[in-house]
Amino acid sequence: MNSFYWQIRSRSELFLGQPAAWTLLTAAALGVAVVLATAEGAVDLPLTGLWSAMSNPEDPFHTVVWNVRLPRVACGAIVGLDLALAGALLQTAVRNPLADPGILGVTAGAGVGALCILLFAPGHSDWVPWAGFLGGGATVCLLLGLAATREGEMSALRIVLSGVAIQALLFAVIGLLTFVFADRAPAFAAYVAGSLNGLGWADAQRMVLPTLLGLIVAAGFLRTLNLLLLGDSAASGLGLNVTRARMAAACVAALLTAAAVSAAGLVGFVGLVVPNAIRLVVGPEHRALLPASALGGAALVVFADLIARTALAPLELPVGSLLALIGGPYFLYLLWKKIA
Repeated sequence: MNSFYWQIRSRSELFLGQPAAWTLLTAAALGVAVVLATAEGAVDLPLTGLWSAMSNPEDPFHTVVWNVRLPRVACGAIVGLDLALAGALLQTAVRNPLADPGILGVTAGAGVGALCILLFAPGHSDWVPWAGFLGGGATVCLLLGLAATREGEMSALRIVLSGVAIQALLFAVIGLLTFVFADRAPAFAAYVAGSLNGLGWADAQRMVLPTLLGLIVAAGFLRTLNLLLLGDSAASGLGLNVTRARMAAACVAALLTAAAVSAAGLVGFVGLVVPNAIRLVVGPEHRALLPASALGGAALVVFADLIARTALAPLELPVGSLLALIGGPYFLYLLWKKIA
């Protein structure tokens, strides 16, 4: 059996409780996050008046809730869901708990694709997620090609170093685009940092189709994902085409990442922190891992955005930077434990 599988298994067995209970807990956390993020803002809305503001068009908060806060909360939840699922899929595809769409360059690849549409075909915003998918998918193919040895194996260090190199290259491309199109630099700055500021229902709608497609495909891959945890030899012995399965899981992760990047920009570390934390309490089995990760990622981004826009009000922090402050130290901790 693969050591990655058993390491996760041994840790998860330290915790008591059923996976369903943790899934319900993450769902409850998401519900609390949505309520608080809808009520709190530049002008606080009392929780007792939230229902009136949502249902009564005559309420003075009605327009603010429906046109500003709820679409932003919806976008944050979808972004968190997409990135957490993408992280879980990538970690299984490469059998590495350090995998994350941002760290491995998939987010930057999707960002380059999305920026090309925003720059050169600004009238076709519906193309942004699909261009991001092409960029993220190409990055995945390049990553798997560089990380694999001649025997087809992939070490943790080789994957991380390949991802960091690809990420540096793609951020150089983004930097060149920012320099050449300096007149749009303020918008680029928010995009690179990762922000939910100004997002509306149209942005949420643009993310829905690729997100649903990614969810459907991931749900159909549950058995395949579980087989990948057993290691290449055992999975192949059970009739699985390991190379094809890895590529398929990574491509679904690229699609979900592209959907998130198309709206929020280069938000990182959600796909690293959430799936690793969820695995500790529900175990590696994907029927429990994926739903709990999706709900946990949505809750994390909504909470983080609430803090980002209220902590230093009226100054608004980019949610991507706030999440990086959480994810960066956690990544260093995982890297130290993996190599030590």
